Amino acid sequence: MKNLTGKNKGKDIIHDHASEYEIICKQKVSKKNYPLSNSQNIYWIERDINKGDLSSIIQYNFKDSQSINLTGNEFNVKSKIHEYGGIPYHVDEKQIFFVNSDDQNIYQIKNKKITKITNLRKVKIGEIASYKNHLYFVVEDGNGRGSKHPINYIAYLNLEDSCNNLKKIIAGASFYSNLKISSDGLKLLWLEWDLPFMPWEASKLISAGLSAQGVVSDIQHIDGGLGCSIFQPEWDGNDIIYVREDFDSGKLFLYNDKGKNLIIDLPVDLMKPLWVTGLSSYKIISDQLIFASGWRKGRMKQIIIDRIENKFDEYDFNFISDQFCVKDNSVIFSGSTENSSDEIFYLDTVILPPKKINLGREVYQTESVNGCYINHFKPHSRKENGSAIIKIHSGPTSCSNYTYSSEREYWRDRGFGFIEIDYRGSTNYGINYRKTLDGNWGIYDTQDVIDVINYLSGMGFYDPKKIILKGSSAGGFTLLNSLCEDIDIGCASCYYGVSDLGSLLKDTHKFESGYTNSLIGVNENKSNLDNLLQSRSPILKIEKIKTPIIFFQGMNDPVVQPDQTKKIYDQLILNGIDAKMYLFENEGHGFRMKNTIDKCRFAEEQFFSKYLDMNDA
Repeated sequence: MKNLTGKNKGKDIIHDHASEYEIICKQKVSKKNYPLSNSQNIYWIERDINKGDLSSIIQYNFKDSQSINLTGNEFNVKSKIHEYGGIPYHVDEKQIFFVNSDDQNIYQIKNKKITKITNLRKVKIGEIASYKNHLYFVVEDGNGRGSKHPINYIAYLNLEDSCNNLKKIIAGASFYSNLKISSDGLKLLWLEWDLPFMPWEASKLISAGLSAQGVVSDIQHIDGGLGCSIFQPEWDGNDIIYVREDFDSGKLFLYNDKGKNLIIDLPVDLMKPLWVTGLSSYKIISDQLIFASGWRKGRMKQIIIDRIENKFDEYDFNFISDQFCVKDNSVIFSGSTENSSDEIFYLDTVILPPKKINLGREVYQTESVNGCYINHFKPHSRKENGSAIIKIHSGPTSCSNYTYSSEREYWRDRGFGFIEIDYRGSTNYGINYRKTLDGNWGIYDTQDVIDVINYLSGMGFYDPKKIILKGSSAGGFTLLNSLCEDIDIGCASCYYGVSDLGSLLKDTHKFESGYTNSLIGVNENKSNLDNLLQSRSPILKIEKIKTPIIFFQGMNDPVVQPDQTKKIYDQLILNGIDAKMYLFENEGHGFRMKNTIDKCRFAEEQFFSKYLDMNDA
């Protein structure tokens, strides 16, 4: 295994662990993800938070081991589709296509020249696919009239057409993703789904024939639908490989003219929620081998599948990301080491490392009394102060992450234990665990947080009055609901949290517009909606909140409107609760700029110190 981007470039770094001081003091200014490759080079997106969250395309050449920035400071390579975005570029043998953040149009890199090739207004561009000079891409079009939401479709563009006429070739579904063109350019593959469902609740795998003029024919619904979801379809010659989830999550299927056949049933969860596009859980290495990366009981597992022999070998690499690609016999992935995040590695699948790689982390996993999971990171002993932060992840269809986190290391270095809770409904524990939250959001997740607080105090790990709850987005919703219960903790920190479900149902963006209904259990005729909003919305039971709390909110947030944070803050102040609020004009849903992150951590540290004895060992 080799690191292509770190200071140990080209060297084996498995046992090259930095000192504790270096780990916690290293200022991480860039993130690397979405690796792609062609026959000559490897590419990735590098995001620099010191440059206003500038994202660039990096090209790495294997022959000379050199990397260059292809887009520089002039372009910001970023898709905003579905508000959360995803893979913003596409690579073939002769050219690169990317989405520029400012105008969400497609640009071409060819012969070291960058050219704008679409000129669209009020759109967001998603995944791109190409065959020779034929370009296919997903469009989220906000130009429609008389509709609350934008219209999504698949577009076609012939780059040899001097008129540059864009054609809508597929429309009608609420959303599209995972565009894949067969190697002969004659077939197109994609996923689609409709409101009110999310892609992991009800998605369909569709194929169609393509003409040289971009005309679509012979549209076929291959698999998926209500109660079933499809993930990551790929062409394998003329065959199609994909992940299917209905009753479990580790099934890899093959589809061809003989029908649908199970390739292998793996003991891991291969399904990943498509909050962003371009995620991977497997890659085809050869006619015989497939590389897969999945989860079992919250722990990452890598698997080499021999589909001829119908067997597999399992490995523990521990730090591979949700995006990877294949070059020759190697898997290229964005990964985390013990002292840094999101570096680019390649793994030779012919000469594999030992089956167990020890990263030396102080992590252990246990269960609360009702079966939820926690990752407990102990404080750095030299500064231990007896306090702890319980981090509640967003989503809620998401999970904690035990790979490198600058946030986690920041607080561990200041003497805090750091506990990440995977409450019921979290991913990476199988479909049954995830679905337990359906209809119970605000109940089961809240109870799990309370149980974890009681567990940590009951085991003597931490004094509850020295515990801080911290959450963002949906995690903020769970945090606020937990504060409405009879708990006595130090204080809390809430980032762009959901406080008013009624406001969320009314004002949120298209992608999630039906998500809340299924989470809280709204019936078909919505007759129970008012009661659910009253019982689940923290702002409607705010008189129960007695805990000091600090809020952070981006003013350009399309998911959780800033008014949600402003209203609950104002009400808490009227109720005599110590609360602070910080608003950031140039941030959206999820803070991305270094200055913002630094200000938040400084403000949190000041606020926490009012309620915790930071010097208490």
